[in-house]
Amino acid sequence: MDDRVVITGAGIVCSLGRSAQEIWEALLAGRHGVRPIEGFDARGFDCRVAAQVQDIDPFSLGINPRASRIMDTPAYMLMKCTTDAFLQAGLETTSIAREDIGFFAGMGMVDYDSEDLLPAVLKSWNSAGDFDYDLFYSDGYKEIYPLWPLSMLNNISFCQVAINHDIRGENAVFSPHADAGAQAVAEGMKTVLDRKSQVVLAGGVSEKLSPFSLARAHLCGVLNTQDNQDEMLCRPFSVLRNGTILGEGCGVLALELHSSAAERGVPCLASLTGYGAACETDGRFSGPSAMALARSMQAALDSAGIKPSDIDLIIAHGDGTIAGDNNESEAIHQVFSGCFDKVTVFSSKGALGHLLAGAPVVDMILAIWMIRTGIVPSTLNSAPSEDTILFNLLHGQSSPLQPKRILINCQSYEGQSASLLLEAIS
Repeated sequence: MDDRVVITGAGIVCSLGRSAQEIWEALLAGRHGVRPIEGFDARGFDCRVAAQVQDIDPFSLGINPRASRIMDTPAYMLMKCTTDAFLQAGLETTSIAREDIGFFAGMGMVDYDSEDLLPAVLKSWNSAGDFDYDLFYSDGYKEIYPLWPLSMLNNISFCQVAINHDIRGENAVFSPHADAGAQAVAEGMKTVLDRKSQVVLAGGVSEKLSPFSLARAHLCGVLNTQDNQDEMLCRPFSVLRNGTILGEGCGVLALELHSSAAERGVPCLASLTGYGAACETDGRFSGPSAMALARSMQAALDSAGIKPSDIDLIIAHGDGTIAGDNNESEAIHQVFSGCFDKVTVFSSKGALGHLLAGAPVVDMILAIWMIRTGIVPSTLNSAPSEDTILFNLLHGQSSPLQPKRILINCQSYEGQSASLLLEAIS
């Protein structure tokens, strides 16, 4: 604790903007990024809205045109956020050896675009109007870009970002749900504490909204599928909730020891003091049980050496699914029994949608702004909340809370849960 891990840089992109300032102002204004899906025809799906990012120009990020052929939206978001965190942490002019800069990221599935295969298909059509495998294997396949299969490996985007910034230290990719982003941050924290790297870039990035990603979420049974498109919103902890909404976004943090930041003369945004994880399903829901969620929160508190009553704010996973929110509220009640009057809860998914692996890191960056400004935004679409909820769920308007310790929760749809603890620099 005398030389704790601190955050010295951050980059964020989501449906509400491409900078922390822009996104923060939108949240305080009560705006959300959920809109009808663009980029493909979603009329065949029961959920036809999402919180998508606006197009990102790869060339404005310095991405080589040839490299861009095996990159897509998640790679562009990761490049943008890593660059912003890199610059804010002063790493572009640092004397730190590139072998002493680590890189960890949580990333989801990367889906192919059917247009990548269309030229080969068209060239393999015979005179009868049928697809001819002989034509395809003799000539048509040559229309496929030779490196195209690599574009479906999520660590290819990770490698492209590392190459761009000449990052050569400890590294790993985690996949595919929200817990993957938390695991990337936790691994970065451990790497810094073990002094395997002086600075670590750690983050998480969502999947691109595509027919495949939308189909996967439908198969998980977690999406809001109400008939009225105007009612297709994510409603965390609300009695009206009916499922989550997918979102696109990314967050990246620069982590290092406080002594390193002081030596380099860079400001510290917050300190990262705790992490916990658990895994268990209860048979009623593919996500983690209430017991697993409680264990991950308690483990984060224990690792930081603090009590539940020391927490000022919980940024809940709060994905708007009936079972998921029930389990999380039950876990909060279990861990924070005896101090409900002090427990305040916020969820960003009503505004940003579910960013999967990007969710916990984006929430951490929002937490930094809450600490910095002393304000906590409203949890959109959460009213009326469940009568069984005993904690203070923020909705209606932003609140001047002045949080100093914030617990961030996240979970997968395979039973994993994770919690991270962020504290103000004293």
